[in-house]
Amino acid sequence: PLSKHVPGLDRGHFGIIFARPETGKTTFISFLAQKFLAQGLTVAIWGNEEPAERTKLRTIQSHFKATRKELEESRADYVQKWNSTYDGTLRVFKCVGTSIQEIDDWCKINKPDVVFIDQLDKVKIGGKFNRGDEKLKEIYLQAREIAKRNECLVWGVSQASAEADSMMHVEYQYLDNSKTGKAGEADLIIGIGRTGDRSPENTKRYICISKNKQNGWHGTVECELDMYRAVY
Repeated sequence: PLSKHVPGLDRGHFGIIFARPETGKTTFISFLAQKFLAQGLTVAIWGNEEPAERTKLRTIQSHFKATRKELEESRADYVQKWNSTYDGTLRVFKCVGTSIQEIDDWCKINKPDVVFIDQLDKVKIGGKFNRGDEKLKEIYLQAREIAKRNECLVWGVSQASAEADSMMHVEYQYLDNSKTGKAGEADLIIGIGRTGDRSPENTKRYICISKNKQNGWHGTVECELDMYRAVY
């Protein structure tokens, strides 16, 4: 449904995905990652929030639309199917303490098509900054430059501020620790909203487009999250 309103991003573009904790950010990027893989693209996920192994597992779950139990019960069969199709096209890194320069250097050498950085705010960067928002703005600027220099699509993943708790339309002014500095660098911003309680039974999510340089459409698309199969 979202693609009816927003055309896909391309090489050299920079997008932001953000939401409140435990809303489904990492599951969303795993879901997107497997969609890119299915197009024959190479994907790199840099994770300093969730363990890298868990992110890779969610991507595999999303591809097969299978629960962890289902994967475990037929492990050898699923491993064979995955490796025969996607061996080497998905790279997942544990990047606690990694600098933005290291990510750039890796991209120069390995030439990925799509890069996710989860969470971008925690990536290290050199230099002195008077305020935290100035540092974040520079990190996001450098992430955009990675996309341009390496002709790849870069997605930065971030938190939403506390004001966005239980909110349906999560627009970019609710990006954590920044009102406009981070948002100013993006071509597309996706906020994931959720209302109601935090129980597993609450599966409704709201995908909010609040910045869109592609065609200018802004709005919110309602969807369901199957957290046990990592599918939106």
